[in-house]
Amino acid sequence: MTKFLQRLTSLVLLTCILPATVQAGDLNVVHSGKWPPYADASLPGQGLAVEIVTTALKRAGYTTFIRIDSLDRILEGGALGVYDVFATPWYSDSRNQYLDYSQPYLESRIRFIKRKGTDFDFHSIMDLKGVMVGTVQDYAYDKDFNGSHDIVRIPERNLVQNLLKLTQGRIDLTLDDERVLRYEINRYMPNSMDDIVFLDKPLAVRGIHIGVSRENPEHAKIVAAFNKAIAEMKQDGSFDAIVARHNEYIKKPAY
Repeated sequence: MTKFLQRLTSLVLLTCILPATVQAGDLNVVHSGKWPPYADASLPGQGLAVEIVTTALKRAGYTTFIRIDSLDRILEGGALGVYDVFATPWYSDSRNQYLDYSQPYLESRIRFIKRKGTDFDFHSIMDLKGVMVGTVQDYAYDKDFNGSHDIVRIPERNLVQNLLKLTQGRIDLTLDDERVLRYEINRYMPNSMDDIVFLDKPLAVRGIHIGVSRENPEHAKIVAAFNKAIAEMKQDGSFDAIVARHNEYIKKPAY
């Protein structure tokens, strides 16, 4: 059996154990569990993004059942209708074929960091020519960045390895989502905060949305209700209150 068929079979079997969405108000919401501080089962509310999503859906009248799965299975499950809502996707045209996207409820700012005292600033891709940049394998940073032949990209399996190499002077820069960088630095190497500088200009800014499976016949209604609930949360201050709670464990490195 091919790997795809194995995953397909397991997803179909999963529908037998997930709560049946026999009521319009029940939604299976899924996230990867591997994107702190946005989505991680060990964090309050399972992460900043997940808490925002579940709070908004509850305000919109839905009951949510939270699941954690790998990204491949999440996307396949969305295409098949196994999962109703993917909590944290970036937009792509290919995913839009089977996911109905909400308006962005958060921004993901991909930023570079360097060692304090090093003479470098980022204004365009051309500034990165010959620069050693620590990257994470298979991370979709930016089309121009990923496609450039002038950048010395040094891939690692995770961000922490890049942070260590940066502080040791083995690479010139590394990059990731700004909140992810702050979270990882604070958790794994807080004593290095004063030695790290965030560059002002982001490489890319992407919206974080929910993606509702187009196999769910109520997908457009769910998206509209979610967008309305987010707008109300921003108006009444409850959105900012959630962000503030999660900022408590994302310390701000010195600039």
